[in-house]
Amino acid sequence: MPTVLTAIPVYNGAHFFPQTLDCIAAQTRRPDRIVVIDNASTDATPDIVRAYSHLNLEYRRNPTNVGGAGNLNLCLQLGDQADILHLMMADDLVGPTFLQRSVDALAGISGQALSYVLDDKINQQGRVVQRAHRPADTTPRRVPPAEFLRRQGNLDSILLPGVLFKTDRRPIPAIFRNFPQVADCVFMAELVHLGFSVVEIPEVLCQYRLNELNATSANRSRIDSFVRDEWRAMELIAGWIPESPLQRRLSRAWLKVRFAARTEVKRQLFAAANPAYAAEIDAVRREIAGPLWGVAGLAAVHARDLLRRLRGQPTRLQEFESLQNPGP
Repeated sequence: MPTVLTAIPVYNGAHFFPQTLDCIAAQTRRPDRIVVIDNASTDATPDIVRAYSHLNLEYRRNPTNVGGAGNLNLCLQLGDQADILHLMMADDLVGPTFLQRSVDALAGISGQALSYVLDDKINQQGRVVQRAHRPADTTPRRVPPAEFLRRQGNLDSILLPGVLFKTDRRPIPAIFRNFPQVADCVFMAELVHLGFSVVEIPEVLCQYRLNELNATSANRSRIDSFVRDEWRAMELIAGWIPESPLQRRLSRAWLKVRFAARTEVKRQLFAAANPAYAAEIDAVRREIAGPLWGVAGLAAVHARDLLRRLRGQPTRLQEFESLQNPGP
């Protein structure tokens, strides 16, 4: 029977941390070890760890704050100490059958691999504000590497707490790079580029908490993290997809269209409240996507929004705003 190690990086997460530990305690198949790596918290995180002594938590505290990616990379160093590694963020949740379903899905896979589940988005009070599509067939499936890499290159990320890494007690061969907004996309794409197999479990067994204090929210005001890093990540991942020269040229053009569309939604988000920042975002769009693909991206956004209005659906901006400000 494979051993499972759940590593929880945390920094000042006391408000949500008990709920996260409760969902781990409620697993039908509990982890064999749970390691909490505290990134020099200044709140009640150590007290919470002591209050959950029944979980036999292993508590490690960094003498200084090493940053979010640095703390995640410390968690990755535990990969060769178990057959399966689970990285659980201290404000997210997983369903009671998450570990059992994921371990079972990886059972027949040889070599290093990762599995992932689907996720809902919840607000700070735990209310679902974006519900994932629920397929009728929840049978796990092998995902071809090129399909997975293209998805990650489109920044259609899977949620880290909903992932299990089958390490075979070997070191994890990649780290979280300096992409504050999209480091998880790059990290998991790199693992697949380096030979990890991928298993999708098409079942909603994870909840991602939209939290105004998390890194995604903090990066909104930083043009490099919020906009430029997305293109850097797209280009990097695209280089890992085996393609012919013609396919690569077409893929790059499509990525520029997609980047321009994503950037236009972000520009709209700040257009009224901070027009100077909105103009800066638009300048980056024009610089990277160029005139042709930049205009194509704008056209795609406005055409899609028109169709949504005709159908009585929220526009992409309205969806984005609801996730950035999920309300009570």
